[in-house]
Amino acid sequence: MIGFLRGVVHSVWERGVMVEVQGIGYEVQVPSSTLSSLPPVGQEVTLYTHLSWREEGVNLFGFETPEDREMFRLLIEVSGVGPRLAMTILSSLSSSQLLEVLASGDVNRLKSIHGIGKKTAARLCVDLKERAEKVFSGKGGLAQAPDVLSASEGGVAKEAVSGLVNLGYSEREAWAAVKAVLDGAGEREPALEELITASLRRLVSEPR
Repeated sequence: MIGFLRGVVHSVWERGVMVEVQGIGYEVQVPSSTLSSLPPVGQEVTLYTHLSWREEGVNLFGFETPEDREMFRLLIEVSGVGPRLAMTILSSLSSSQLLEVLASGDVNRLKSIHGIGKKTAARLCVDLKERAEKVFSGKGGLAQAPDVLSASEGGVAKEAVSGLVNLGYSEREAWAAVKAVLDGAGEREPALEELITASLRRLVSEPR
């Protein structure tokens, strides 16, 4: 089993990346979220991988974080969900968004993803709700991001994160910036506009 790859980005195509490791090029299929966060060709990248052996061939799937890979592995254990559909799901929803959808049983949101019908959406909610929460709880993963905020901060923080995500930042980047601003504010709770502006200032000043 190949647990992760650390090498140089050799080339990128629509659904994946070629990673060169000690003179060997590994073709890795990645979700769109990972694809958009890849460094430029020639720079180093680390991908957490899953090797799939199926009748149609051997495929290597890669993810930006171990949590994303774990979610992929949970998805492909569900009847009717193969690797390609799992990649489509993770290209449409981040791990934390998917966790929220599963926890709320939002079948309609899942049905909006290409390739998922009513039965598959219902099966995902039934099979993965408790398992997904168990995998991510206690590991400091994406699902815990809102939990580091107080109850009074939670609503404003979530709105700020949503605004930053709409500006093109990942949820991880947005939560980190918002948390840093709230920590610096002490007991004073910033207004939404102030929180977004201060968080954006931090994100702009830090290399992505």
